[in-house]
Amino acid sequence: MQDDRAQAFMTTLTQHLAAVRPETALRQITEHSRLTGDLGLDSVELAELFERIRETYAGVEISAWLATATRAEGDTVGSLVRYLALAVPEERPLVTGVAR
Repeated sequence: MQDDRAQAFMTTLTQHLAAVRPETALRQITEHSRLTGDLGLDSVELAELFERIRETYAGVEISAWLATATRAEGDTVGSLVRYLALAVPEERPLVTGVAR
């Protein structure tokens, strides 16, 4: 995960994770961190995280990613970042200073 675009998604996602589950702010979140396994998000926290993503990226729907990722235990931060990189048009400005 090298480019600026991917880093912007990673930064925003990390901020959302800290807002949804504050104790994640104390952990090192990497692209290999699993949302449910390593970070311990439950279904309510996942729903809140996904709502924050939809608000940040103007309605980007991630249910298709979730259905695939959870079946294959691939619900990693990196997997979600890669999905967002494909789902969010490049011309759309990326928000990195997210406050809610």
